[in-house]
Amino acid sequence: MTPTHNVIGRRGFLAGATGLIAAGLAACGTGGGSGSAGNAQSGPGFPVEIPNRFGAAEIEAAPKSVVSLGITDHDVLLPLGVVPAGLTAWGPWDSGVGPWVEPMLGGQRPKVLGSEVDVESVIALRPDVMIALQSALTQEQYNRLSAFNPVVAQPPNSIDYGVDWREQAETIGRAVGKHAEAAELIARTRARIDQTRQANPKLQGKTHVTVRTDSKGTYAAYTKPDARTALLEQLGLKLSPAVEKLDAGGKFNVKISKEQVGLLDADVVIVTTAKPSDVDAVRHDPLLNNLPAAKRGSLVLLDDYDLTMALGSATLSSIPYTLDNLTPKLTAAVR
Repeated sequence: MTPTHNVIGRRGFLAGATGLIAAGLAACGTGGGSGSAGNAQSGPGFPVEIPNRFGAAEIEAAPKSVVSLGITDHDVLLPLGVVPAGLTAWGPWDSGVGPWVEPMLGGQRPKVLGSEVDVESVIALRPDVMIALQSALTQEQYNRLSAFNPVVAQPPNSIDYGVDWREQAETIGRAVGKHAEAAELIARTRARIDQTRQANPKLQGKTHVTVRTDSKGTYAAYTKPDARTALLEQLGLKLSPAVEKLDAGGKFNVKISKEQVGLLDADVVIVTTAKPSDVDAVRHDPLLNNLPAAKRGSLVLLDDYDLTMALGSATLSSIPYTLDNLTPKLTAAVR
């Protein structure tokens, strides 16, 4: 993907973080071959019409082959037992997917597509349906792809890469004939978030800012529509008013100049970096270290890039992984 989501990382698979999704997967069945939608072809709910910003996807029958064009849409397909024939590159992993879902590939290797949509390459995979919810698909690309087969594109009134994880999961469940299974996984993930919030009352009402930076000292604060912000607020944190009132032009982040770094202060400041080589420089960033949050130990620098990616994804698959690994850092930072 482009802009601020193109961060990278590699870390071992943590079984505890995927227990929730593994349980859901066991209930949903497994994929039946490369690009297979498992047993979805026998599922109810078809034909189905799914509106998007460009029109609507009219799916006549449960798809047998799916391509995932949204950067995290595979995070929903895989726990539903659907191994896509191809998926958009997201992160550094050779498989194209994060450690929280990699075991769900079952040894299959979907074709990893480039971050820029290559219509011919997608069509060559002969998908029955293309899923492009968490994407920046254009009208032209949509028109060309949908002339081949249905495209489940960005929902009406959504921003690019800005679909709420619950809507993402519910929509994909409908598209592949697994609405009930998706609803169950959504309920499990909601319960996990609620349990984490209730177990950590010290987070309630505390302000937060999540910032992306690099060794050059460029800063971008994530805004209200961003998946990171949404998840943190579900834990009881509140976006700093200083960032919330900034005009991001309908995007998921807003650039902050060096002269404005003070706007990044909050009860908890989460710092992510563009690439691994930036971490050491950012750790010693004099502007960030001068924030009141840093001086009292409330600045959390994420140097685990799988965690950075999991937080940025904020899907029903990556949320448990994020909660396992980020929550202890947040509670330790709150004063």
